[in-house]
This record gives sequence, structure tokens and C-alpha cells, in this order.
Amino acid sequence: MDDCGQPLDETRYAQIVEESRNPPLAILAESIREDHRLLMPRVLRATFRTILWIPYLCMIKTRATRERYVFAVLRYWARQICLICRLRLMVVGQDRLPVGRACLFVSNHVSPADIPVLYAALPVRAGFVANSLFSRIPIFSYWMRLSGAVFVEQGNPKEELSAFRTMVARLKGGKSLILFPEGYIHQGKGLAKFKRGGIYSAVLAQVPVVPVCLVGTEKVVRTGSLRISPHREVVVEFGEPIDTEKLDREEQKNIDGILYDRIGAMKMRYYN
Repeated sequence: MDDCGQPLDETRYAQIVEESRNPPLAILAESIREDHRLLMPRVLRATFRTILWIPYLCMIKTRATRERYVFAVLRYWARQICLICRLRLMVVGQDRLPVGRACLFVSNHVSPADIPVLYAALPVRAGFVANSLFSRIPIFSYWMRLSGAVFVEQGNPKEELSAFRTMVARLKGGKSLILFPEGYIHQGKGLAKFKRGGIYSAVLAQVPVVPVCLVGTEKVVRTGSLRISPHREVVVEFGEPIDTEKLDREEQKNIDGILYDRIGAMKMRYYN
């Protein structure tokens, strides 16, 4: 339980969305009640205000310009969130990223704050592989779709297979993606078990995989909470990319294990 008596369980977010006819207003009402500093309501307000950017987007004719505009909005939004939360963001390893190639960024997942933090830190355009729950949140889902996000209905094998095929197609088409292979928020020193399926899309698409380690976001927003703790230091570290074209067959089969070990080692350096 957190200090407000709320269970520290991310299913709480799904419950709010699924039980409400107006998920944004329901989340806003809960955050006002819970976050006495009113930082989370300010974050939600900043998210809702991105609707003001939509009219200009509708006037853009070329696909390339629209894509640049969408990611400019997402980066601006993400950096505004970091400012509201007063985060001290440290980004490590940007110089390691492949230039001019689509990548699959594979990251541990420790907090709802991970999404804006990653968009604030990433120097390239990428869409998230996200729970289908996000597709039901107006405005936010609008920008996610435009960014090339892939929504996954977890627990539905048919939909999971469809999402996997979409991932492969997007990566082959030159669009980078961001994946949380643990499948849910895991707070603590270690990592939850990685799901291999999504990671293997990079092998089939023959694109590099970039291990990403997030540290500190769990102190900003704890899982299941709608309260922000400001003035936290957050680290985003990009590890050495793995060129899937150079892996042998056994390494391809064990790509999830290789990434688990690398990200786990990166994370433990910050806890020792």
C-alpha cells in the first residue's frame, strides 16, 4: 500500500479506465484526490493541452513533415512532464546508437513515468509497443497511433500474433520501436522474466537491438499510484547495440536471455 492507502498494483490503472465512461476525467479526479502537490493533475493537463497542436497537424500535406511534427510534439510533451516533475535526467550512451537504421529499443519497465522519460531522452523517432489499454485514452492514444505505436491485447493469442507481425513489418519498413519485454511494471533491484516474442521481431526484421536501462523512475511514480514525488534523479542508459544479422542461430534463439543479462548487469551497477 502507498501512503494514501492505495494498492501498489498497476491493474488499478486498468480498473479506472475500464470502469469509467470518460477515462481521462476519471484519472484526473483520482489524481486530484491523491496528489496533494497537484503535480499529476498538471501532467494530465499538459497531456490534454496537446490537442491544441492537432489543427496545424491536419494542415501538413507531406508524410515526412507530419512525422517530424508528431515527434516534435511528443518530445516537447515529454520534456514538459520532466520539468513539471522537476526531474534531474541523466542520459548515458547516446553515442552508441546506430545511425540511420531502425532499431528495437528493449527496456526494463519500472514506472508509469518511463514513457515520457524515454521520449525526453531518445534522440531518434520511435513508437512504443504498448498495452491496448492506452488505445482507450483519448488524445494520448491519438499521438501514440501517429507515432507508429503497436497496441497489444495481452492474454489474447490471436491479437498478440497480429501485434508481433505488425512489429516485424514496422521494423522492416524502417520504423524504430520501444519494447518493455517484462510485460508489466516491475519495481525492485532485479528484472522480471523477459517475454521472447516481441524481442524476436528484431531477429526476423534483421535490425539492431538496443538494450536500455531505466533507473530512478520508480521513485517518481510508484506502480498503482497517481502521485508524483518530485526532485528525483533519473538515469536512461543506452547499452551497446546488438547486430542481429551477426548472431548465430543459438544466439538468435537466446536473444531474450542475452538482453536480460545485459540490462540486468546495467541496472545492478546503479544499485551496488
